[in-house]
Amino acid sequence: MKKWIFIISIAFNVIFLIGWGLSSLNEPSYKLGRLEKNITVGHFMGDSTLFTLPKGLTVRNSSERGLSAIGQFENERFQIVITSDDWDLISYDIPKDSLATHGNYYSADFDRYNNQKE
Repeated sequence: MKKWIFIISIAFNVIFLIGWGLSSLNEPSYKLGRLEKNITVGHFMGDSTLFTLPKGLTVRNSSERGLSAIGQFENERFQIVITSDDWDLISYDIPKDSLATHGNYYSADFDRYNNQKE
């Protein structure tokens, strides 16, 4: 009986280590970096400019790596975290159908794709 419990324990530990290894190889590195040029940002698949991010802004890498990156569009991704103490700044209680399909995705290649259309 003790032998089986020991074997099962070893098997679960091996499975855990494999899962942990795969997840750590595929998750973003979250390294900090700095924007090297001004970026015009627009909605993904949109046709108008929303805002411009200035050169020198600190950003965090959020690009998936390994197997998680397969099939991901515009794989060079970064994050900017904006904080506030204002609870009423954002409403999360809105109907899903009022949101755009790719509503929280913004493209830094907006100008490049708009110039190719013309």
